[in-house]
Amino acid sequence: MASFRSFVASELMSIKQNIAAVRNMVPSNVKLKPSERRSMFKLNTKRHEFVEKAIQFMRKNPNTVPSFVDVMECNNYMHLYAQYTELIEELDQVKTKLEDAKLLIGNEILKQTRAYFQNSKNASQSGHELLDKIYKELKPHYAVGRNSKKLKVKSEE
Repeated sequence: MASFRSFVASELMSIKQNIAAVRNMVPSNVKLKPSERRSMFKLNTKRHEFVEKAIQFMRKNPNTVPSFVDVMECNNYMHLYAQYTELIEELDQVKTKLEDAKLLIGNEILKQTRAYFQNSKNASQSGHELLDKIYKELKPHYAVGRNSKKLKVKSEE
């Protein structure tokens, strides 16, 4: 397993400050409702080529562009779209790394605490009073997720 260490308070504060700086650079007045998101045109990889070619034609043939279409704004938005895409990819990579590390850490702590729980259970069955109290206190909290069915079946037997 990978080696993990806790963040020093200054490191955690620095990370949070950098995230806040990014958050402050992104327009805060943009908040879409789910219905708005569904109703919008999505610029995906298939449509990206269309947009690039249309902008090229508008630049080469300005006399064909209607007055309500702003070619400069299209150019600026295309550049901005590329920047947002790049930043989202970077953030996704960081998010994936954080999620993977969190999953590994959670797995490790669950293995350790499960071993403690099983030890308490075994000692409880041997008559150890303190570990019997600990086992009984932990048992309802242990029976979650995949393990809840197993413990329910065992308790019915």
